[in-house]
Amino acid sequence: MIDNNLEIGDLVTHVLYGRGWIGIVVDFREEIISISAKNKRMALVQIQPETEFDGFFKRCLEKDRINDNLGYVSVHWLFKVKEKQWKR
Repeated sequence: MIDNNLEIGDLVTHVLYGRGWIGIVVDFREEIISISAKNKRMALVQIQPETEFDGFFKRCLEKDRINDNLGYVSVHWLFKVKEKQWKR
C-alpha cells in the first residue's frame, strides 16, 4: 500500500527498488505537470549512506538532483517504513 500522507522526517522506501532503498523525507515541492494545472508532489529525500542505493541520485535528472544522495522523488513511488512493536 502506498502512503501519500508523508511528512518531513519520515523514513521511506521506494516501490520499485524495495527495502534496500532507504531515505528520509527532508522537504516537499509541487510541480505543475500540465496545462490543466495538475500538480505533482515531489519529496526531497536523503538516501542513507552505506546502504545498497548510496549515490542513487547520480543517475537522476539534474533538476531532481541536489547531490549524489539528495534529490526529489514523486511521492507516488514512496511509502513509509512501518515500525513494528516487538514483544518481550
